[in-house]
Amino acid sequence: QNGVPLLPEEIFEDILTDYAAKTVTVDPHPCTGIPTASIHPCRHASVMKKVVDSWVESGVRPRHDLALLILLKFVSSVIPTIEYDFTMDVDMLIHRSTKNEK
Repeated sequence: QNGVPLLPEEIFEDILTDYAAKTVTVDPHPCTGIPTASIHPCRHASVMKKVVDSWVESGVRPRHDLALLILLKFVSSVIPTIEYDFTMDVDMLIHRSTKNEK
């Protein structure tokens, strides 16, 4: 609000506990050096695969044109305070487990 970057602990206030320090870490921005939240790309692939696998299991044909929308939905699930104005709804069909998956 006042132009001062958030402290790392303040950044994690907006990140779901399940993702903090696993999927999301605070790293220096490559250009500015300011601590910023980084969502690890290694998790993107596994999430995208789960979505596609869930679609296939449900008889839904995967659509490559929805890849960016799915990625943005994943980001908004990690950081719920980030909201996107989706012009279309995509059911990601991910069956949530009560156990932490590694």
